[in-house]
Amino acid sequence: MKIVVAGAGAGKTTSMAQVVLNRLKGVTNGKIIYVITYTNAARDRIREKIIELNGSIPKQLFIETSHVFLLREYIFPFHHLLFDQQYNKASQIKLSDNQGFKAAKIKELATNKMIHVEKVTETAKWIICRKTGDTKGTREKRIKLLAIVSRYLDSVFIDEAQDMDKHLLEIIGALNGTGIDMYLVGDPKQDLRGRNAFKEIVTTYQEQVKYIPENHRCPISHVNLANMYITKAGQQTSQTSEVGNLTYVFESDIAISDFIEKGYWDHRYIYKKNSRFFTNENEKYLIEQNLSYELRALVKKSGTSEREIDKRVFSLKKEILPNLNKENNFKIFSKIEKLLSVTLTSQDKGKLSHALDLIRESPRVDGIIVNSIDSIKGLEGNDCLFILTTDLAPYLFFEKTEQNKMVNYLYVALTRSRRELCFLVTTEVEERYSRDTIKTFFKRVGVNLLVYT
Repeated sequence: MKIVVAGAGAGKTTSMAQVVLNRLKGVTNGKIIYVITYTNAARDRIREKIIELNGSIPKQLFIETSHVFLLREYIFPFHHLLFDQQYNKASQIKLSDNQGFKAAKIKELATNKMIHVEKVTETAKWIICRKTGDTKGTREKRIKLLAIVSRYLDSVFIDEAQDMDKHLLEIIGALNGTGIDMYLVGDPKQDLRGRNAFKEIVTTYQEQVKYIPENHRCPISHVNLANMYITKAGQQTSQTSEVGNLTYVFESDIAISDFIEKGYWDHRYIYKKNSRFFTNENEKYLIEQNLSYELRALVKKSGTSEREIDKRVFSLKKEILPNLNKENNFKIFSKIEKLLSVTLTSQDKGKLSHALDLIRESPRVDGIIVNSIDSIKGLEGNDCLFILTTDLAPYLFFEKTEQNKMVNYLYVALTRSRRELCFLVTTEVEERYSRDTIKTFFKRVGVNLLVYT
């Protein structure tokens, strides 16, 4: 196992891509290599870098999310051999916060041979490592199944390894033990979930860890500011001669829409959405998947042929969604019963109510669309706008100093820019801390008031 700990701007993606291509040159026995990461955006960045360096993606190389890797290589082909449950599809519908409803939905999905994405790493762990109540027969089958994969899988490279959960932590150790070469690249300072699994694996395999303190992205002033918030062991050194610009502006001094949307900023981001800033254009679409799932079950119940189901679901949504906020659930139930010629049970109505209410409660896209800090992790731009809210302000102003995931969010926010980083101080932050206090702080840390006209 090899582990690389590297902070923002260290060139992690480029260096990993080159290591992968070098590894491929030595793989002459038909084996394959996987590069896995945690988001589609990160996956696409690696694919682009491989193509840039190699001209194309070699046929022996698979670049996917961790979920796709675990589903394709372990869960879909092997789960039923160990635990008598076949999965052939994954679902990402939104689950209820109520644990009872959540468990019922996961069980219902399983009856349809679907696994929810929240259960992927835990289920893969049961196949690869262990599950409470394993029989001797299960353990013997597991050894054989792992041997099958190790015969064709040469190595697994994991990018953004700080995002791994405790289940993947166990999986990595087990795969490493089967002779599959493991190569991890990550940064504990960018662990936005506070899982600490990568930190644990770094501690466990200390002799295999290489630290890279260089930052090739950020100007000197940006790196110096970011270093104020992290431990000495994680601090970086800027590799550019660019001093950079650090500026701030008060929301109350500007026309907010014009300032944000004028096209000057490569990235504009916030810790999380609020009444004025919306962070995910696709969120409503994802929430609507719950309604599609419930309608699909009802369409099946009506006796519709398999090839007509999706078309029927689409038609039902066209009938329901335009008037969703004008009609109550009972009226919608009656409409569905009439259109499908079915009678809804109380259970059907309960499930539909949950799906319909999720859509009603989702925020309207009538604010300013920006990125979340989660979504821009790994990205960079010349000029970046950090929208400072009361979530991260206490950490920026040293009011709170504990090293936790909030400090990690702050670190990510401070290390995206190659030239200018501007803090947009929201009205809530100004009201809480006062304009004079904020000005004094920014002067002390070398951030200048932006002259905006």
